[in-house]
Amino acid sequence: MKHLVTRIFLAFFATLLVVAGGAVALTSWVLEEREAALQNELLQAAGAAADALAEGGRNALLDWTRTRAADPAPLLDILVVDEWGDELLSRPVPANPLPRTETSDDWSADLPAVLLDLPRESPVVMSAEGELFRLLPVPRRSGVALWRALPLQLLLLALVVTTLASLLLARSITRPVSKLQRTTLALAAGNLDARVEPRTLRRADEIGGLARSLEAMAAKLDALLRGQKQLLRDISHEVRSPLARIRLATGLFGQHRETRDPLLSRIDEEVTQLDSLIERILDVAKLESGTSHWRAESLDLRVLTERILVDAAFEASQLDIALQTQLTGEPLPIEGDRHWVQSAIENVVRNALRHTPKGARMLVLLERDAGHATLVVSDNGPGLEEAELSKIFEPFYRGRGNTGSSGAGLGLAIVARVLQGHGGSVNARNLHDSSGAIRGLEIVLRWPLDLKLARVDQTIDAHADRVPRSRE
Repeated sequence: MKHLVTRIFLAFFATLLVVAGGAVALTSWVLEEREAALQNELLQAAGAAADALAEGGRNALLDWTRTRAADPAPLLDILVVDEWGDELLSRPVPANPLPRTETSDDWSADLPAVLLDLPRESPVVMSAEGELFRLLPVPRRSGVALWRALPLQLLLLALVVTTLASLLLARSITRPVSKLQRTTLALAAGNLDARVEPRTLRRADEIGGLARSLEAMAAKLDALLRGQKQLLRDISHEVRSPLARIRLATGLFGQHRETRDPLLSRIDEEVTQLDSLIERILDVAKLESGTSHWRAESLDLRVLTERILVDAAFEASQLDIALQTQLTGEPLPIEGDRHWVQSAIENVVRNALRHTPKGARMLVLLERDAGHATLVVSDNGPGLEEAELSKIFEPFYRGRGNTGSSGAGLGLAIVARVLQGHGGSVNARNLHDSSGAIRGLEIVLRWPLDLKLARVDQTIDAHADRVPRSRE
């Protein structure tokens, strides 16, 4: 099995091999180039020395040697040694001078009045009088100087190779991890159909093992949650039958009595509450399973909200709550299911009425905001813990302060699923006073506007403004 530690080790080991091999190749190339340059310079210097000796004899050769020694450009210092072992400029001769190579026809050339012998190590020139001079090349820059010039090139080579190897290694590790992260985020957001890519599942390292574990966990969660929802729907359907029979029995029993028994009225009331609760459970189950068919139609969110607030204002007056509304005057065209959109607005408004204390104020704000319609409902209730703000949209969750409420924790769950199904969003946040204390809860609903309908409305309005009006 290929483990990540093996992959990382092999990557760094291969990087070191490439850098070492590159360093050897680079050094060999530099040395070969330097050797070729030195050899070429030696041949040129030998030819120039022969020319000087042919033109002016020993004195001309001495002048050429002095001129070359003063020139800083050449790579070589040429020591000119006569037959008695003296250097023309009295410079020290190496203790172990290079041995003279036997002359050969390939390396000898007859020049005017001189003979040039070109062995590879130390050329020899001979004047017309038979005087011999050996040319001893001495490199001006030693091997240490050469190695001082190499580190920058070696550093660039190592940097490029290491960068490429590190980039490839990082991508081979981080790309599947990023894909796993996206899958986990999708699962956390409620998308139980999110799965790991088959390519990642086929990996034989630890990341592949993690991917397979995540895939198994996602499949198990999907099966458990779907089974839970199915069980909830089945139980809800089954409970409705005995409830209907209880209601029928109480009705028949009451018909045979002259006066209505208070206990029967209480039974009827409890049965009605149970039936309403089951209806909401089935609504949540339909919305979560996707079996609810949206009957999409063009709606004006402002008109729907105004109608709901008429009933809310009546209830608020009975509860001694000051209901304040601020609604935009322009149409807010959306596309959606009228029943579910009304249900979402009613659930939020009634939730605020239920948690607003007697004599307090409740605010409903509806406005248009960058292609969205935003509905803000604020109460003056006790608020919630920060950790509960996202949980109140889960089924059957009842936050702090709701223990005495008659709600079952399904209203806001329906709101969240309706907004999600219509491409919108819903969130909650606490309101604070100047001292930082919580003074209420605010729920914000956002619907995407149907821009095509909005453009049609604007065209109609503009056309109506251009139509001349008759005088009265």
